Amino acid sequence: MNSSPHPERINRRTFIGGAVASTVALAGIPRTLAENPNVQHQRWRIGHHFWNWDHAWNNAAFLDRRLQLTKETGYAGFEAKPAEIGHPPGAVREKCAALGLTCAAIGASPKEGIAYAAAAGAGILRTSVAREETQRWVDAAGEHRIILVVHPHVGTRDAPGAVETREDLLRYLDERPGVFACPDTGHLALCGSDPVQTIRDLGRRCRYIHLKDLPAHRINNKHAPGEKFCELGTGALDLAGVIKALEDIRYEGWIMVERDSREPDYVRSARNMRAVLKKFGC
Repeated sequence: MNSSPHPERINRRTFIGGAVASTVALAGIPRTLAENPNVQHQRWRIGHHFWNWDHAWNNAAFLDRRLQLTKETGYAGFEAKPAEIGHPPGAVREKCAALGLTCAAIGASPKEGIAYAAAAGAGILRTSVAREETQRWVDAAGEHRIILVVHPHVGTRDAPGAVETREDLLRYLDERPGVFACPDTGHLALCGSDPVQTIRDLGRRCRYIHLKDLPAHRINNKHAPGEKFCELGTGALDLAGVIKALEDIRYEGWIMVERDSREPDYVRSARNMRAVLKKFGC
């Protein structure tokens, strides 16, 4: 893949292929992966992040609509924050059961999120914990069979110290035994880290993943103006490499597709992104 003559391609050592590489991957690599006897994509469940829908829908009135669209566009579950859901967790669990969906993960503080996730049927809480409170929250989550995961995210100029890079993420986990990782492919690349290598380095500590694409010009360019991310399969993410890395570490969790900010036609975008993964046998 490094032999591409296109100037927009970036050397694989910098971890991302360009738009042309993405097209090639979609055309050829998915079949190769699907024919590999070691591929076991049935271990993975594919979800659609609520943040991809219209942000005006982040309230109780639109929960049924979002759940129905999640089902109709081919996803098995979703992630959201309690305030964005707007319903008690028991009601969320009942609505999901009626549709054959799963609330895969909740994003919230440990204090709010552990009980909510447990009652909603989610096994994952995407959160952060103070180092000195790690054991307290790991124990509390464990009582409800909840896994705590941390998500790298681009910081801001006035808020240093964020978990942004591969190194930040590994150090965070080393300092907080019992907390696991939710690598976000888009934010890692935005901050200059290789998502594929990060997944490999995490190994069994990778328990959840946000699958996000980005334009080639935003790689390692976190403070540039304008849109950071793009629809899955249209940007520079080495999606084939990510899938192979997940296979190699024997990943068995959820893959949560996230656009981060929605496309104007967000229903079509949800279908497009699901179709991209189906081409990879997912």
